[in-house]
Amino acid sequence: MDSAVLIGGALILVLGELSQASAAWGLSFGLAPQGRHGEYQAVFSLGRGLQQFAGPWLMTSLVVGAAPTGWVVLAVLFALLGLAGPPLVRGLEKSRARAHS
Repeated sequence: MDSAVLIGGALILVLGELSQASAAWGLSFGLAPQGRHGEYQAVFSLGRGLQQFAGPWLMTSLVVGAAPTGWVVLAVLFALLGLAGPPLVRGLEKSRARAHS
């Protein structure tokens, strides 16, 4: 039973990583206007830098400091941020379509 849970967790982690990596490439390259990919990559990298700066502090204070409640807060935060992505991208695509029409 423990092995099945471990393998299932690893599978979910791998699928999540693949999904995140493909979405990051799609957002950082696919949404950039022609000729401005470098600018978009620079701004996109700012988000990664913020993640690397604030992530360890957030994880430590929530998971270690707040124990079970911290895990719930972290799960809700990830869910809200994950759910916010698609509507934001759709809004950007619609505004671009209106600008090009």
